[in-house]
Amino acid sequence: MKTKLILLTTLVLGIFACTSKPETETFKVCVNLANADGQTIYLQKDGQILDSTTIANWEAMFNTPVCKDNEMYGLMLKGWRRPFSFFTDNVDVTLEGDAQNPNLIVVKGSVSQDHLNAFTESYNALEEKLEADSTMAQADKDEILKMHCFDFVWDNPTDPVAHYVMYRYKWAFGPCELRTMIDNIHHADSTITSKNLTMAEEYVEKLERVQAGQPIIDFTQNDPDGNPVTLSQLAQGKLLLVDFWASWCPDCRKANPGVVAAYQKYHEQGFDVLGVSFDTNKEAWLAAIEKDGLTWTHVSDLQGWSNAAGALYAIAFIPQNALIKDGMIVARNLEGEELMEEIERQLNK
Repeated sequence: MKTKLILLTTLVLGIFACTSKPETETFKVCVNLANADGQTIYLQKDGQILDSTTIANWEAMFNTPVCKDNEMYGLMLKGWRRPFSFFTDNVDVTLEGDAQNPNLIVVKGSVSQDHLNAFTESYNALEEKLEADSTMAQADKDEILKMHCFDFVWDNPTDPVAHYVMYRYKWAFGPCELRTMIDNIHHADSTITSKNLTMAEEYVEKLERVQAGQPIIDFTQNDPDGNPVTLSQLAQGKLLLVDFWASWCPDCRKANPGVVAAYQKYHEQGFDVLGVSFDTNKEAWLAAIEKDGLTWTHVSDLQGWSNAAGALYAIAFIPQNALIKDGMIVARNLEGEELMEEIERQLNK
């Protein structure tokens, strides 16, 4: 299954969001993390920074205001690609683990988190079982895991934990599947709201806007030399593949030879590629371009998962791509033989 996405923003809004009850009502978030002494750890809610402190002797603690909207909190350390998300239920919670393995952090004290942990354990066990089956195609394994998420959301429509699972694994679903889950939630309770439900609804609207048959959304980003490159200008008179990737993404690096093969075969016939990188390290980005032989135009704002072009195209995992022609998106997320066949078909139209 592929790489995923969660965003990070500002300080003040999050503080006001948690003052729906008197400030004297608080709960504790206690942190015990190995390999993190001396580092600053940030407490977030809905992607907004609430507080920060320094880890000493593996330990840190936050006194957090009780708030009505208490769904999701997050911990963030430098070097992590995304925050570690957890539920608190407005009660004291303890997080224990190793800063070098944030996915294995254990949260204790929250009933909602226990529910999420049970889902995660079932998902991981299923994934491990499927990976051990050498006879099954990877696409079939991915479909089974996707339906495991779908069934959990379908069976728990009013549970904010299920809303989180839907948003967390949104990258696995197409817009119709997401709409089906969202409609089921509202059918179960037309008044229900949650932050993750709202974000899922916003995401599916963006995703629908960038499906095949829709006009392109234009953007401009700089190439490695700082020169601005505008999508619509580069695409004029060409069949252009907009390839979203990153040097640190294993699946992207595995997919690169297929894009190289397509470029070498069809470039002289009017096919081109624009690489949009989700890197933050320019040197790593350039080294990967050189090593993988990616001889087309490349751009990035070096903002990682916050890449502005990626947000426009609802990129929740990488690699992804959009094949565009005459200002329109003609296909999405092609690879291998499918990519070759569609390029040839479009060039011969």
